[in-house]
Amino acid sequence: MRIETYHGGPGPTVLVPLETTVQTPVEAPLAGMQNHDDLGLAFRHSGWARERQLVDDALVALGTPDHRIDAFRNCGGDAWVFRSEQHPDQYRIRANYCHSRWCIPCAVHRSTLTAARIRDWLGDLPARFVTLTLASDNEPLAHRLDRLYTAFRRLRRCEWWRSRVQGGVASVEVKWSVKSAHWHPHLHILCHSAYLDKKDLSREWHIATGDSYIVDISLVESAALAASYVAKYTAKPAPAATYRDADRLQEMMLAMHGRRLLLTFGDCKLPDKPAEEDPDTWVRVQSLDEILWKVQRGVPVAPEILALLRLETPCTLDKTNPRCLGPPGPHPCQSPN
Repeated sequence: MRIETYHGGPGPTVLVPLETTVQTPVEAPLAGMQNHDDLGLAFRHSGWARERQLVDDALVALGTPDHRIDAFRNCGGDAWVFRSEQHPDQYRIRANYCHSRWCIPCAVHRSTLTAARIRDWLGDLPARFVTLTLASDNEPLAHRLDRLYTAFRRLRRCEWWRSRVQGGVASVEVKWSVKSAHWHPHLHILCHSAYLDKKDLSREWHIATGDSYIVDISLVESAALAASYVAKYTAKPAPAATYRDADRLQEMMLAMHGRRLLLTFGDCKLPDKPAEEDPDTWVRVQSLDEILWKVQRGVPVAPEILALLRLETPCTLDKTNPRCLGPPGPHPCQSPN
């Protein structure tokens, strides 16, 4: 089963008989919905419905162009289930997606693709995981991010770094401290390098920032886990506390606008996104709304479709499911340098 972004309609509807002898419920909070046309959107976004509305309010307040707001609001619309003619037990969902940085389902998909690209680049060579932080202050987030990016450029230019690090990728994470009421942006870096002494890196980072010295270095055990760990931050939503304050959420959206959240440096060249090579012919079965309507009322549908729907089931922000954008889970590295 595969899921892909789809734009546009494939022509006349072809209704393929759905055969099954097994019926199990889809684990999506759709019970009680009466509007047939709302099921697909609710299915995609129910796991973060409250936060999604707050993001929508912020987009409007910030004067976001109408076409971007419309795309955000209709993300997952015009969704259809397709069936492979060559492999009748394989289905996929095609729909219109917004690709917004602030849309969690789109962010999950983007993070998955990014992790695959980082993993391919890492290969089997030894790699290290480096974290760089800034000393706490009460400056606006935009200023803090400018400082972080500038300091990292300075670090990469210094002789100590250049003589040890061949290349890598860096992702930006932004946290909000309720206790200190300060923004805390920091960098998570995966790099191919020689041995990096923590005291030496702390010294060079202090020189680059002027006031910050807290760093961390770990040896990567699993390229796959490390790639997913870093990629997750490129698609991580705003901190939970940020959603509860409209001004803070808008500040973060403005500060992050136009910034690259995944940086490459040195000899790192990430592979392009894989081109789709799919020899199958895909036939439109039914709209996702129609299928969800049937499932909700206990009408049997193909087990393969149910499996696809479970894969697409939204999740809440605080779950540890790897498809969710909650806590990043266990650190994928060893402690020793």
